[in-house]
Amino acid sequence: MKSNIKYFIPVLIVFMLLVIIKLVTPKPVDWTESFSSSDKIPFGSYVLHDILPDLFEGSAIHTITFPVYNTVKDKYFLDKNYIIIANRFDPDELDIQYLFDFTGDGNNVFISAGYFGKKFSDSLIFKLNYRYFIEDTLKLYFTDSELINKNGTLIKSAGIDANFSELDTSNVLILGTDETDNANFVKYNIGRGSILVHTIPHAFANYNVLKDDADYISKCLSYLPDGDIFWDEYYKDVNKYNSTPLRYIMNNTQLKWSYFTLIFSVAIFVLFKGKRTQRIIPVIQPYTNTTIEFIETIGNLYFRQKNHKNIAEKKISYFMDYLRNRYAINITELNDEAKKAVSSKTNYTEADTFQLFYVIKTVRWSKNVDGKSLLNLNNEIEKFYKKTGGYGT
Repeated sequence: MKSNIKYFIPVLIVFMLLVIIKLVTPKPVDWTESFSSSDKIPFGSYVLHDILPDLFEGSAIHTITFPVYNTVKDKYFLDKNYIIIANRFDPDELDIQYLFDFTGDGNNVFISAGYFGKKFSDSLIFKLNYRYFIEDTLKLYFTDSELINKNGTLIKSAGIDANFSELDTSNVLILGTDETDNANFVKYNIGRGSILVHTIPHAFANYNVLKDDADYISKCLSYLPDGDIFWDEYYKDVNKYNSTPLRYIMNNTQLKWSYFTLIFSVAIFVLFKGKRTQRIIPVIQPYTNTTIEFIETIGNLYFRQKNHKNIAEKKISYFMDYLRNRYAINITELNDEAKKAVSSKTNYTEADTFQLFYVIKTVRWSKNVDGKSLLNLNNEIEKFYKKTGGYGT
């Protein structure tokens, strides 16, 4: 470990410096358009959700984390208010059907979004127009004489103004406009209830609620009658129930830094601990030469039995097999033709070849072979191997 400490200390120092720099560096403003009641960022809706009990005294606030269909199906509601504030509102056909049934029974829906799905906009027969401008503020006005503000309400809208370009004027009431006198807040009467559609969700964000002292917000929501509130969290772009665990961790500062610290610690552990702790290498014993032991055993056996004839026959058989495999000489009889074939193919002199074959023939014809004859046979065969390169020389 001492040999690696010089590498570990600089890494640790750099990591600590990065942590200190991160802690002392001012946190940049997060302008994510979440509109979630759990977010205190400028474009979150924590403040609005917090003051709802004051705007609707005596009403219960229910946070909804499912689509409209799952919330109102097989249930009957009366005098309830459904508030949906999101960057985009794009329900499917089933949600739209149940939303209309909900309002038809005598309930009210308030929707503020910058973008609406085609199915929903076609159902209410409207289209939006978008105006982009360099300034990041926008003035909003009411058309109601009791709520009208000649100077308008200035809100921060990220340089986007969404307004209605087409409306079904026979079934809609315009409640608000922008600084270009284009409608951005309308009311649809459906059955015994109504749907309020607002196109500037930024007006309900924390930044504008605090800046305007909630005056504009309270006037918009005053079109909703007293009753319990269903606050939607499902249609937000940053809906926690549709996000991955990693995304949830990254959206939380404390969890994010804990996660990075864990990854760094694991990397350091693997780098140093894994380098120091290694699996014990087993000691592998070298193979013993059992061939030599076998030969010694067989040699001792034959030596004790004094069976020289048997050893000589095996020696001759091995030699004949050697000639057949290496030189393709198949000797069936020890005649002159066989001797000449061996001499010509092995470059062994004819005189030496005749002497070798004579010794072999003598051993084969003898019923008993003594030690001297066996030694003579072995010397002749070894002489042949040496002169013909049988030992690689």
